[in-house]
Amino acid sequence: MLESKWGLRFVALILALLMFLSVNNVFGSLFSENALKNSAHTIEDVPVDTLYNTKELYLSGAPKTVDVKVSGPQSTILQAEKLLNFKVELDLRNKSVGQYKENFKIKGLSDELKATVIPKSANVTLQEKVSKKYPIEAEINQNRIASGYELVGETISPSQVTITGGQEELNKIAYVKATLDENKQLTDNTTEKAGISVLDSNLNKLDVQIRPDTVNVNIKVARSSKTVSLNPITKGSTSKGIIINEINLDKTEVKIYGSRNVLDGIGSIDVPVDVSNVDGNTTKTVGLDLPDGVDEADVKDVEAKIETSKN
Repeated sequence: MLESKWGLRFVALILALLMFLSVNNVFGSLFSENALKNSAHTIEDVPVDTLYNTKELYLSGAPKTVDVKVSGPQSTILQAEKLLNFKVELDLRNKSVGQYKENFKIKGLSDELKATVIPKSANVTLQEKVSKKYPIEAEINQNRIASGYELVGETISPSQVTITGGQEELNKIAYVKATLDENKQLTDNTTEKAGISVLDSNLNKLDVQIRPDTVNVNIKVARSSKTVSLNPITKGSTSKGIIINEINLDKTEVKIYGSRNVLDGIGSIDVPVDVSNVDGNTTKTVGLDLPDGVDEADVKDVEAKIETSKN
């Protein structure tokens, strides 16, 4: 196309048009107008800087973050959201013990922007600061214990935490729990890190400080077991003229393993001893026949000593 006269003229026209637009700053004006165009936007989760006498007072009810609705030039809004070059304050430095409804204040925001905090104010309480040590209770979900195993104990390190807050809040404390986040089923002893929850009698979380806020929980599990008695019984018929006087087992008890609900229903295990063709005192090895639901026993068989007499 460039080899033709009309092609060269077309290219020259395009170049001339671009030069005209550039000289007259048409593109810059377009971008500038777009950047200066007013708009509105809500910046979410802006941290709140609370100012009060932290040495002697404890503050409750103040949110950690708020939303800020801003309006003005779009470029300035984007810069404020990206850099977060302003802050939201809740100034209670001249307040003593009591309840207050205090407005949030915005500091450091560009003069080009107008802003509103959502919510505009907070209902807060200032109380005398109190610290006290509390023992911790581990909260372990029983569903985490694998079938055939059971929780045999747990230890918490450290065993106490220091809770700081207003006296009114501390008076409400009913439970201090170490809550485990893991969900894998347990078949062995393990140690897990747990967060601390401080709750009232209705299981509502209380607004207090906890130090430390995590502890180590050592969980001990073992296979569910039970020791039951062995009861020898005769099976079959003896030889003619032979009377079974007594059967003694070398073990009178056995430990069995299985789920707890199965084990709780078992008090003893019968051991059938076959006396067929017995014609005098003898000893037999008898395998244990475990009840349904029992996974294992600590012995597989027993020795049965059969004492007889002749009729």
